[in-house]
Amino acid sequence: MSQNDDLPAFARGIAGPLGKLEHDLKTKVDEHTHRLFLQHCAMRGSDPSTVLRDCAYALVHGKTYGQMVVDKLKHDAERTEAMVKLIGSFQGPESNGVRHG
Repeated sequence: MSQNDDLPAFARGIAGPLGKLEHDLKTKVDEHTHRLFLQHCAMRGSDPSTVLRDCAYALVHGKTYGQMVVDKLKHDAERTEAMVKLIGSFQGPESNGVRHG
């Protein structure tokens, strides 16, 4: 049983802050670096794919993938709040009369 068995499995093509996550990044490293990398992942409580994705996003965008997701969620919440201020509170038929805003 690998340490990744406890992690949730996701389907291919997950939408990220900049679009679908559908392109693999692959490389080869020496045994010593690989062992140290796996130890690093374990100390972070993460899996190698997540750490590699964070490294790629930090290198290219200056923020990890996780930071970009949080930024997008924050931006979406701020946009919703601005819309509520602009158009007033709203409710949908599934709200059963509960007002939002």
